[in-house]
Amino acid sequence: MDHLSGDGISTALLATCLADSHGLGARDFAFLGGEWDRNYRLTTETGETYLVKVHFPVRDVAELQWQEAILVHLEDKDPGVAVPRIVRTVDGARHVAVDVGGDRALVRVLDWVSGTELSRVGEHSSALLEDIGATAAAISSALAGFTSPTFHQTHHWDLARSGDVIREALDADPELAGEFGAELVLRRWGVVEPILAALPRAVVHHDLNDNNVLVGTVHGRQAVSGVLDFNDALYGMRVAEPAIAGAYAMLRKDDPIAALSHVVAGYHASTRLTDAEVDVIFPLATARLCMQVLTWTVRARTRPTAYGAMRMQHTAPTLQRLLHVEPAHAAERLRAACADTENRCPSGESEPR
Repeated sequence: MDHLSGDGISTALLATCLADSHGLGARDFAFLGGEWDRNYRLTTETGETYLVKVHFPVRDVAELQWQEAILVHLEDKDPGVAVPRIVRTVDGARHVAVDVGGDRALVRVLDWVSGTELSRVGEHSSALLEDIGATAAAISSALAGFTSPTFHQTHHWDLARSGDVIREALDADPELAGEFGAELVLRRWGVVEPILAALPRAVVHHDLNDNNVLVGTVHGRQAVSGVLDFNDALYGMRVAEPAIAGAYAMLRKDDPIAALSHVVAGYHASTRLTDAEVDVIFPLATARLCMQVLTWTVRARTRPTAYGAMRMQHTAPTLQRLLHVEPAHAAERLRAACADTENRCPSGESEPR
């Protein structure tokens, strides 16, 4: 087990750290990748499984503080699915510091959340897609009331900044101006951007992508079993939750708007969306996919990674398909899906999951 991990930290060092700090005997580490953090699946000598997150180098201690605080906030909530929970050290601390070549790493251990990533599930039933929407609403409800003095105001993936992020990518690599439909996405974005600030606001997970949504089987049917990675959470427009979840649900679909409609219907059954929110979902979802494609393309110019390539695999083809869908047509289908949900659940309550 004495080899270098994906971030240059010896897994032998990690094993020693976890034995001392958490009393966990490591049998095996599997490196899982990550955008900024380095994530590992730890299997202990007794066969238990945990997620180990290594922050190295430590970029922002304040950011780590709110990331831990949001998980603590969720400990006494019931979002209806499993979410990560901090495994404290033997002294009750939320993380442990480790010296690495004169620098400092912070190591955090989380419970392992079981399930299969949505990205690895071949077929997505309509019931599963609606459950993704219902889960998005439940997660936002569980996050209500969360505050932290170090909670960030925005970040690169902030959906409300889609236009800025797309333009920044085009400025960084002008050759991308004619690719991925960026100009059309920006025109569509310009239509909805003026009304976004007036939409209902909430604390949202903000990254219910197809790697962060886990799938299992409940009563013989596909269902969401868990949600991972709250590190992109924001207080912002409420509609970002179904828009982002719906964006990734459209990947690998012959009829992506049908998939988006199921997600939006599932959300609407739990938390009623306004007409204005429904009408902006398709442009927001398209902008999110464009942000992803451009971001990872620009990063790959100087630092290609397997993680970035994986995130791009299905996004670009779906984005190209969405460029041929008129926003008004998409909005009409989403409104119809919400109306159908209201007919099924006239009381405004969601159907049992």
